[in-house]
Amino acid sequence: MKTKPLGAFGWLLFTMILWGSAFPSSKYATEHVPHAIAVLFRFGGGAVVLLIITFFRRPQQSPKLKDIVGACVAGLIGVCGYNSLFFWGVTLAPASDGSVIFPALTPVITAVVLILSHRETARPARVMGLVLGVGGAALFFFTTNAHGAPGSTRLMGDTIFLVGAAVWSTYTLLNRRLVAGMDPVQAVTYSTVAGSIALGAMATPHFGDVAWGSLSTGFWINAVYLAIGPTAVAYILYVRGIRDVGASAASVMMFAVPLFGTIFSFISLGESFTWSQGAAAVIMVGGAFLAVITGRKPATESATEPAGAEQPVPADAPQDPERPAGVAARTPDDTRAQEPGTKSVREAGPATR
Repeated sequence: MKTKPLGAFGWLLFTMILWGSAFPSSKYATEHVPHAIAVLFRFGGGAVVLLIITFFRRPQQSPKLKDIVGACVAGLIGVCGYNSLFFWGVTLAPASDGSVIFPALTPVITAVVLILSHRETARPARVMGLVLGVGGAALFFFTTNAHGAPGSTRLMGDTIFLVGAAVWSTYTLLNRRLVAGMDPVQAVTYSTVAGSIALGAMATPHFGDVAWGSLSTGFWINAVYLAIGPTAVAYILYVRGIRDVGASAASVMMFAVPLFGTIFSFISLGESFTWSQGAAAVIMVGGAFLAVITGRKPATESATEPAGAEQPVPADAPQDPERPAGVAARTPDDTRAQEPGTKSVREAGPATR
């Protein structure tokens, strides 16, 4: 069995920190400009960074037209659709709510769809995890409504987060078909650019509402950080982590995102949960974690994968709420067919996320 380097887990943990920080950073951005402009800054800037990386990286294989079209469609769903909802949600609800709801409910929704469509089996432990996840989510929404002040928009924001999780699940289920044959950096670049163009069209009517001269230096530093850190750099580190430790181990670490998101939201924004909301969040995340790990292939199968082979996250696996849009996945048959040490053109990686 391949030894998993501790250094790779360290970089993956750093990636989860970057993604966790994206929630309060996005909230901060929307406090200064309309959410449509805030999301454009993040992914428009991220697209520029990825274009630069792609230019210097110069992939050996040029993408086919159908793959480019697929990546663009993925970008419309994963970059434009998901992140428009995410940034809208943080204008109405605490960023800490989003940092729990997105990572926890995305795998739950994806797993339920896969089980109902008979694409995956419903093991007892997995069903228990799904029940806990859904029950924790229901309790979280109930306690949020019970503790909400009159006129509070928190419940509406949490509902938008829920819809966003469903949109990301849709992207996850369609991703493999959309960008099955592309180099991963190319795929995420095309999808991010396409999504950013759509975001730009949505943001155009709001540019006149911004007092550009009054935006602080802190706002611009935060905008640059969102574009580079949680978007471009986090994607690259996640792909590297998948290569070094495998898709299953990398994706399970996604459950560190709620922890870091909550910590950063508390430190930077002063947000917090009530005890009942905290308990509901633990049940929801714990149930989602159980559903994910019991839906994985056995370790004996993972051990047979060739050393050095890249192991992307399956596009139809219930996981990765902040996985960058446009990143292709690979099937187990592809993994067995690949020779050791060779590079696959069907890897999984942003976001958000």
